[in-house]
Amino acid sequence: MLASLATQSGVFLVIAVVGTIAFATSGVMAAAESDMDWLGALVLAVVVAIGGGTLRDVLIGNLPVTWVRDEWPVWVGLATGVIGIALLRVRPASRLTRGIPYLAADAVGLGAFVVLGTSISLEAGTSAFVAVLMGVITGVGGGVVRDVLTSRRPMVLVGQVYAVAGLCGALVYVGLDAADGREDVKVWIPIAVVVVLRYFAVRFDLHLPRALTPRGSGDENSPYG
Repeated sequence: MLASLATQSGVFLVIAVVGTIAFATSGVMAAAESDMDWLGALVLAVVVAIGGGTLRDVLIGNLPVTWVRDEWPVWVGLATGVIGIALLRVRPASRLTRGIPYLAADAVGLGAFVVLGTSISLEAGTSAFVAVLMGVITGVGGGVVRDVLTSRRPMVLVGQVYAVAGLCGALVYVGLDAADGREDVKVWIPIAVVVVLRYFAVRFDLHLPRALTPRGSGDENSPYG
């Protein structure tokens, strides 16, 4: 499916590569902060990069999944992991998952994969509603895997506005696609929407209301507060 999109327009291949690199980068940084060894960091980089897309493909019946038919995302994830490990060994850093590089990589990866997932689902013949859901799943799936494997509560469940940012991006894409907008516009605007929403969520610590009123401050145990 990705191959067919790429042949129609290089813009989808570009966002696929950008999203893969961005999420693989976030995986390496999370692995480093969790004291994983180099093999663990490489595995996490690849799993984060392909996790959301794998789940989407299984749900919409796009089998075998994309990276099995076209393995370049695995190689890009591995290459990104190697480069990330080398850079972190040359210039170690603390509190990686709270830094701007990590948050920026995660936001870009989220935006790129939301758009890609929504587009692939629409091309597969799903309804707009299902395509939006698949876009969000594609965007947040890798991050959920990353957080679980590094023993963190998934950001999508407890962090600043995250899945909602992806949802807004997917809705914007579907709207622009229905309006038959220019391809570059309907791709880059939704990504920008996601990145901007994530920026404001982090900048102003925006959260959805909690299911229960927290005892005390309620934030002392949150890795993303």
